[in-house]
Amino acid sequence: MDAGVFWFALGLTIITGLVFGIVPAWRITTVDLNTILKRGGRGASVRLSVRLRNAFATLQIAMATVLLIGAGLFIRSLANLERVRLGFDPRSLMTFQLGPPPAQYPVDSKAPQFYHALLDSLQSIPGVSAAAVSTGIPFGAGAYNTHPMITTDRSVLPPDTAVPIDWRIVSPGYFKTMGIPLLKGRDFTDADGPDPALPVMIVSQATARKFWGDAEPLGHTLRRTADPSTAFTIVGVVGDVRSTALNQESPALYYPMASRVGPVMDVAVRASGPPDLLMPGIRQKIHDLDASLALANMRTMEQWLANSAAQPRLNTQLLSAFASVALVIASLGVYGVLAYSVSQRTREIGVRMALGATSGSVLRLLVREGMNVVLVGIGTGLLTGLALGRAVSSLVFGVPVRDPATFVSVAVVLASVALAACAIPAFRGSRVHPVVALRYE
Repeated sequence: MDAGVFWFALGLTIITGLVFGIVPAWRITTVDLNTILKRGGRGASVRLSVRLRNAFATLQIAMATVLLIGAGLFIRSLANLERVRLGFDPRSLMTFQLGPPPAQYPVDSKAPQFYHALLDSLQSIPGVSAAAVSTGIPFGAGAYNTHPMITTDRSVLPPDTAVPIDWRIVSPGYFKTMGIPLLKGRDFTDADGPDPALPVMIVSQATARKFWGDAEPLGHTLRRTADPSTAFTIVGVVGDVRSTALNQESPALYYPMASRVGPVMDVAVRASGPPDLLMPGIRQKIHDLDASLALANMRTMEQWLANSAAQPRLNTQLLSAFASVALVIASLGVYGVLAYSVSQRTREIGVRMALGATSGSVLRLLVREGMNVVLVGIGTGLLTGLALGRAVSSLVFGVPVRDPATFVSVAVVLASVALAACAIPAFRGSRVHPVVALRYE
């Protein structure tokens, strides 16, 4: 709890109470008692007070409507994010990072050999079905690098158009370990690398479409703008993966881990059972290879995914809490306005009933007057929500900011709660006995 936020909230609360208490108190001191006594407490000032109370109640309802619309959109957006198709299988995956010292394990010589030995060792652990390494796993803490790519082949893009593409260095079997489908071509092998006469790479489906549309991508080449003399031949196409955000798929390309790796690599181990049970065996295997190496960020893939959804989940929880409080305050406001109105109109109600009005007709009259305020507030809130839709468009996923279902649901919920708030004082007012009401003043 931040002290500054706490004292700010406390100070604002005190100031609000003082302001909204002093203003009506000051107005009372300026009232002409003779005029009030002659009018029996009624007149222009009373009508002004009624309009002011109704205006405040309308504003409360409108604000509650806007907050409830935002909460509804965020709740639906969070549900869509949690159901989104990731492009890989996060179940039963244990991940961690290793960074062998470059002085001891040069990235272009001994480090690849170390990781090959590590994968062989990890796959010998009982309960491990596959293992692979990469410069970055989806939603992990690894490197997410991008460099511009061009193609000299026939392309749907203008000649020499450079397109920034995310890239990874991965080991053979990486796609199988992560559960990323191989759509066309083949996976990497230990023979693939930058040294052969024909360097190769694998691209995601989005990358292939970006360069070649619906044409066959296998056999085409891509070149880095930093090294246009080297052409990498496409030998495989894999499915698209959401790597950094649940609401976004990114085109990607993959280089083989044959003779070079990154200074820090992510290791993914797929278990045939609960992945947490693999932790002791993984630590022991790494200790056997090099006791000086330490593991970092050892987590299951489902934990990484939970972290990626933490911010939208927090936004949803906060806005839902604010909307719930606003709904309660608005309901109390409507109840207070109508209850006070009924108490002020007790004599009027008695006269109506003495002249033949029934309890039901009085009840309908009072509820109708209260609901008029509510409906104006709801309508104002809905229009405000429509106007503010563009402001939250970047914060929601899979749901339109002017979603009819959300708007209608909010209107129905708010109207139902407000109707209940109106009905209680209205029912009490309709049960007043005419004789008692006429003697009220």
